[in-house]
This record gives sequence, structure tokens and C-alpha cells, in this order.
Amino acid sequence: MASDSYGFALRPQPLDFSGSLSASVRLFAFCAILVFSFMPVLIYINFSQIFLLALCLVALCCYLVRLEADIFAAFFLILLISVTQAIGIAHSPAAAKNYLTPFLFLTSLLIGPTMMLLARSSPQALLSRLMPRIIHWVLVFLTIECVSRLIFSPYMPATTETDVSESFYLYKASLFFFDSNFAGIEILCLLAIMFAFRKEIGRKRWLLAYLLLLATFSRASIAAGVCQLVVYKLWRWRVWMLFGLLVAQVIVIGQLFLSYTTQDSEAIHDIDGSLSSKLFILSLMTEIYRQADTAQRLFGIGVGNLYNLAGIFAHNIVATFVLELGIGGSLLFSAYVWILSRKCPASIYLLVLPMVINGFSLVSTTMPYFFVALGLLAALRGTARDGVGAPGTETSSRVIQKG
Repeated sequence: MASDSYGFALRPQPLDFSGSLSASVRLFAFCAILVFSFMPVLIYINFSQIFLLALCLVALCCYLVRLEADIFAAFFLILLISVTQAIGIAHSPAAAKNYLTPFLFLTSLLIGPTMMLLARSSPQALLSRLMPRIIHWVLVFLTIECVSRLIFSPYMPATTETDVSESFYLYKASLFFFDSNFAGIEILCLLAIMFAFRKEIGRKRWLLAYLLLLATFSRASIAAGVCQLVVYKLWRWRVWMLFGLLVAQVIVIGQLFLSYTTQDSEAIHDIDGSLSSKLFILSLMTEIYRQADTAQRLFGIGVGNLYNLAGIFAHNIVATFVLELGIGGSLLFSAYVWILSRKCPASIYLLVLPMVINGFSLVSTTMPYFFVALGLLAALRGTARDGVGAPGTETSSRVIQKG
């Protein structure tokens, strides 16, 4: 993946992993959090999330007196988000309340700053050796997911109960995820990490990753992956591309939504049922928001709680922010992402931007793979201030060096 685009380097740290029990615990936590974040298998997702929480707490015990300002700010924002979620759930008009999804959401938030701490304290040579191996095994898992989905999806209940004959939807029901769209989001997060460690990744793994992305049949994920690659290749124009892609997305969604509300919605459903469902969620969002009181608009109704209120999941990033997080929760979550990504622009352009583009089709607040990628990239540095050349120069092509 030769390119004259962005390069990364780790902040030098005097810490050494050799010898101490604390160092061994940090190394184990680093590897375990990465692996379990990218393998939240449907069968044990709740148990794996609890295990991730335990790993975060164990790892943080090694840093009780060494929290840096940005890490402390991230944890404080998580506390504030938890308060807004509690208030939102309490004011939700739904008869039933979902407490599990908000708990999993807050657990996922903890992964970001924890991974940032672990990666910052890791020697460069150690990360250079570990990451290609971890990426390899994640690709193995995703390959197994892909092959099993293509074989068994036509016979799964989610497929047989719906008329998806002669359609790519026939191959989207996954044994490991609710839907192959989640696999697409995970691959986007993995690709963002692979870009950061690109000199350590062979061409075969790049080819496999993009083939797996195409095999998800997730149009939003594939489009986001293409935008991610284009932004990486044209890194010098990344700011213009960021605004261009976001403006284009707003215009397209606005036009589609206008057509959905002013014309025959059944006609759009006949053309694309999946697209029609996303537009229906937006129309439902506007109606619910119009009837919401001040507390619901400020604090939302709690992530995952739209289903209890309207009988349908949010799916859409706009509905999630407006209805489930509310104005206050959305601002706090945006601040959390900015705190973790502000020192590594690639986090914004190669990770957050693809998630936003994909977000019209699907967004999930309990995505440990997104937060572990965000925390890992947050520990990487790539600005002239940090001793790395500006993008487009020879020095900017350096990545984490061995040894």
C-alpha cells in the first residue's frame, strides 16, 4: 500500500515491560482487550463485554496515579454520559426500560482511554511485533465469519422468515453477528488500524481485508471503505474531502427523505426495502421528537430504548443521537471522541469519518472494536509538533519502526 500520505509514530516512553508483574499485566490486558473487542461473538457478547470491563479495570489499576489530562477528561466525560443516560431512561415514556444496552455502551466507552493508556506505555518495537499478529488472527476470525455466513445464511431463521430470494440479503444473516453490516463496521475499524501499521502488513492481508469487506454485501460499509481509502490516498486534500463527503451525504439523505415524505413511500420500499426502513426511522424520529418534552430532548431516552418506545431499533446515527442520546449526551459523546482523536488526525479521517458515512445505514453504541481502534490510534502521533514530518513529505511516510 505505497503512498505519500500520512505517517505515524509513537510517543517515546521510558517504560519497559521486562521484569515487573505490572508490565506483564499490561501486556496481557493490551492483547486481550484487542482480541476480545474484535471478536464479540453473538453467542457470548454480554459475557465478553463484562470480561472487557474487568480487563479495563485491571489495566487501570496500573495507572491510578499516572492519568494524563486527556485520559482524565475522557473518564470524566464517561461519568457525565452515564448521568445523562440515567436521567434519560428515567424520563422515557416507554413502559419497559432497557438497562443492559446503556451498560454495554458505557463499558465500551471505557475501552477507548484504557487502550490509549496501554498503547502509550508500550515500546515501539513491541507494538510492531504484536499488531501484525493480532491483525492476522482477527482476519482469520473474519474469514471464518464470512465463509460460515455464505454457507449457512440461507438456512437461518432470520433469512427463512423473510422473502429475500434472488437477493444479496440471502447472505447477510451471520452466525457471529446479528447482521453482516456489523462485520462491515468491524472491518472498517480494522482497516483504520492497518493503515497505521501499514509497513508491517503484507499485501495479501490487505487484499483479504477488502475482499471480506465486499463479501459483507453491506453497501454502506463498502462505500465507507472506498471513502476511507480515497482519503488515505489523497491525504493532502483530506480537509476538503471531509467537508465534501459530509455535505454530499447530508444532501443525498435530505433529498431521499424529502422524496420519501412527499411521494409514495411504498414505491421507494418496492425499489429498496432497506433504504425505505432507514427513511421510515427518520420520519418516526421527527414525530417522536416533536412530542418529546424538554428532559427527553436534552437527555434522550437511553441507548437501545427506541425499540421499547416505537417497536423498531434506531439503526441510524441521526436517530441514535437525537432520540437515544439527546442533545446533552450527543455533545458529551462528541467531546469524548474529539478528546481521544484530536492528537491523531487519522482517527478523524480514517476511523470516525467512515463510521459517520456508514452511520446512515447502521450504527451501534456497543461496538468495542470502534472504541479499541479509537484508543489505539489516539496513542499514535503524526504531526510536525511531535517530530514527524508533515503529510506528503518523505519523513511523513515513516510508520512505527522496528527496534
